[in-house]
Amino acid sequence: MPKQVKKLLILGLLLSIILSLLACTVKTEDANNTATINDSQEIIITGLQDSDYRISVGELKKLPAVTQKAQATRANGESIKIKGTGPLLENILQQEGKSVKDYSSIRFTALDGYSISLPPDVFKNRSIILAYQINGKALELENQPIRVVIPGERAMYWVRMLHKIDLETGAEHSPVKKVVFLETAAKNLPQEDYEHFDSVDKAIKTKDLVDNYAGTDRVKNVFIKASDGLHKNETPSNFLTAYIKISGKEAPKFLAPHLPQGMHVRDVLCINYGKTCFWAYSQGIEVLPRQTLDGKSAMDLSELIKQTGLSRATKYQFSSLDGSSLELSVNEIGKGLIYESQGVLNFSCPEAADERLENLLSIECH
Repeated sequence: MPKQVKKLLILGLLLSIILSLLACTVKTEDANNTATINDSQEIIITGLQDSDYRISVGELKKLPAVTQKAQATRANGESIKIKGTGPLLENILQQEGKSVKDYSSIRFTALDGYSISLPPDVFKNRSIILAYQINGKALELENQPIRVVIPGERAMYWVRMLHKIDLETGAEHSPVKKVVFLETAAKNLPQEDYEHFDSVDKAIKTKDLVDNYAGTDRVKNVFIKASDGLHKNETPSNFLTAYIKISGKEAPKFLAPHLPQGMHVRDVLCINYGKTCFWAYSQGIEVLPRQTLDGKSAMDLSELIKQTGLSRATKYQFSSLDGSSLELSVNEIGKGLIYESQGVLNFSCPEAADERLENLLSIECH
């Protein structure tokens, strides 16, 4: 082989080796940069100290960690199984002399705006892992900087891209003084066409609902309950910029274009906004024990009062969409029934001289 060809081959081989080494160096540096950026990212915790408490991912990694298996089902029915590694939220709070049991609500907020509040029965009885590893590997970009993992709970609580934890006190429900029936109230509000996936349904603005029927209430939290037992605690700002889809699949449904899909709530049973409870009869008749009136399925008023927590009063006022009303004593409503006939909600009370009211809008303590 000519010397010149050999030299060219050797030079080519050396060049190839150099390029490979450079490529490896760039890849390693990128990985190290990613790790450094990830470790320096901070999680903000409010309500733990007088000012915001900040803890970096790197600091979290230095704390005692647990590794637990977790399984949950997503809203689309997909089942997921993972193994999360990271410190427990409880251990972080204990370093500051606090515990999750000191709070009435814990809210997680992600970098993409996703936000969800844990009910007390969840965070007081479950392990909350701030995971920096899933299945023994560093988090993928879509999960960074931290992913919440709560074994035994719904996937909606497993917040990705965790950015902020709000520890709240005083987030308990206010005593309910008025129940407003969503189906009847919607008849008196502007309705819009709302495109959702492959259908166009009718929807009302949550702000219209509140302004018309609970406008004097000022709240810190809005509590939403679905017919499948899901409890959700929403901020007033998120709630008042959303919609309630009142027709079509999964109605009533809490949703908004600017809210991540995971923040939507389908088959809404009731919404507690301060002292007002918005109740969906269409879901209530499926959840509560049924009675029969004139051959029609009916909802027992006493069961509704128990479910909504409507305060005990000496008298209750039943109001209709047209402004007419009926006032009954607590002794007269014992066997009161609520039923639907041709799209209209009605109230009947056989023990009170068979009093009836059509287009039932609300029940209020007096």
